[in-house]
Amino acid sequence: MILSTVTDEVTPDRSTGAFHKIFTMATAQGVRNFEIRMVEAKRFPVVEAAAWGRLKSVAGEYGIHYSAVSPGLFKADLHSDLIGFHSTEILSMSLDLAEKIDVDTLITFGIERSPLDAEDDIEQVIDLLGEAADVAASRGFSLLLENIPGSWADTGENCARLLDGVGRSNFGYVWDTGNLYESERRHFRDSYELLKLHIRDVHLKDGSFIDGRMVWQRFGTGETDIAGQIDALRADGYAGTLTVEAKCEPHEDDDFVESMAYLRSLLRAPQFAP
Repeated sequence: MILSTVTDEVTPDRSTGAFHKIFTMATAQGVRNFEIRMVEAKRFPVVEAAAWGRLKSVAGEYGIHYSAVSPGLFKADLHSDLIGFHSTEILSMSLDLAEKIDVDTLITFGIERSPLDAEDDIEQVIDLLGEAADVAASRGFSLLLENIPGSWADTGENCARLLDGVGRSNFGYVWDTGNLYESERRHFRDSYELLKLHIRDVHLKDGSFIDGRMVWQRFGTGETDIAGQIDALRADGYAGTLTVEAKCEPHEDDDFVESMAYLRSLLRAPQFAP
């Protein structure tokens, strides 16, 4: 398994010097693989030119590899004025910029839910995701579906419906363990068994329900059973990315350090040591 993290998960710093701090902290923990989400203070791909330049140049100084981009694709509902913008301009710009840094994996969400939705709208959701997957494939990209509460890809069962409905070879799944627990509030095992053949990336985060809402916590202190997730992935021979999403509430620098220490204690493999 490949240890990875996200550009805004290591430290809350969003300043013009943030990448030096992010990469110093990450490499000290043995992490050189990154997913791009925030580029300093703005989300990919609508970023400032100078910040984009720093993302590229500072990565070179630290030997950082970018493996995926997460533009917030389809964080809009079917009835939004923005849904067409997501399927055209945001998708196209994301692919264009990803190519500039030799990234061939794009993460998407499953389109947000709306009170205006009807159950048969899932066919429109499948069509939009399938069309996006086809555009991505035409340019040599994989498109990976990330589960998130409030979307058509919220539970394991709903993710499976979308993955099977789209049915493209370049359309895979990001197993976001914390988001799935937030939606289902049950142990991960049932949904994992349903989805494991689709998994191409894993987002690890821990948390608990406190006063009726999900609160993100350092690894090993929450309810999502990260230890069990690692055991399940190892048993099934998973060799992809383990993307550490460590930020808590409030987000502190030690979140990443302590969560990485817990994760390495689970992996117990010298190649993951800093």
